[in-house]
Amino acid sequence: MSRYFWGWNKFKNVEIVPGGSFIFNPHGGKTYFVNNITGASGNDGLSWGTAFAQIDQALLASETYRITKATSNKVIHNQIFVQGTETAYAVVNQDANCVDIYGMGHRMHLGGAAGDVMVSGAGAAAGMSMTALAAGWDTTAGGAGGGLGVNIKNIHFEATGTYYAVDVYDWLLGGFEDCSFMTSGANNYGGFRASEHFAGSLMRNCHAGGDAGSVRDGFTFTGGVFNQNLIEWNWAQASRYGFYTSDYLQGGTVIRNNTFYGTTYGIYDTSAETTVMGRAMYVNNNAVSAGTGFSISNVGTSICTGNMRNNAGDGGWYTEDTA
Repeated sequence: MSRYFWGWNKFKNVEIVPGGSFIFNPHGGKTYFVNNITGASGNDGLSWGTAFAQIDQALLASETYRITKATSNKVIHNQIFVQGTETAYAVVNQDANCVDIYGMGHRMHLGGAAGDVMVSGAGAAAGMSMTALAAGWDTTAGGAGGGLGVNIKNIHFEATGTYYAVDVYDWLLGGFEDCSFMTSGANNYGGFRASEHFAGSLMRNCHAGGDAGSVRDGFTFTGGVFNQNLIEWNWAQASRYGFYTSDYLQGGTVIRNNTFYGTTYGIYDTSAETTVMGRAMYVNNNAVSAGTGFSISNVGTSICTGNMRNNAGDGGWYTEDTA
């Protein structure tokens, strides 16, 4: 039987911290806290009272600890809780693996507001940049950056100019849920892009759009590998493509119940793969465009079920291979 004392208490799978936080981590990892108002880089990040100031600092601590356990062939999963404040967090550029990141603020939305957990390029970059490139979270430099087993929930990413709110190279066995990918200004580059691998991952209830206009592209998946994913309940408003993929390895991916608007294409899939088993399945999506709502290459009729398309206002079921 465990005894409770005022302050910091650790049980087998539960930690009770000052301020009333109740944290459950069943994966044997550590829990870190981030607050860009009260935190500091010199803290240990293990409580709200000793929180880190930026997400990068927590990611570095998490990855350092994970590596020490990996040497004994033990897979652990750490957690990071990020406090919503009235100040945007700095661009993220720290590679990480096996960590869950939770935004402890208002439910994400496109406009951004005090109390959101916002990661921003502050007018000169994107929101997420693991490689210190100009993106919000950007793992594209040299093809080396990426995340394995990284899950992110309820965080608002923002970029400006020719940058994506989140721009990743490799994203494997992780996901994004209840996040927004936004650009400030009219028709900036894009919301979310995976430029090489996005596999075994989840994209659920995320929004891509603009504050003072639309993004150029909402959700973009290129580079070749886009298999074993679940893409559902997402929304995009874009000046070019709402959703775009050119990946040829798509087997096992299901894209369902999304609403994608793009001025040129709502949903645009140009994969060269000609086998049904090698393609993603499109189910119950709504693709809207001033041009072409739905365009699927090669085997469109065989991988689409129950989708609606709206081509410049004509509306109707998507039943044909339009590419």
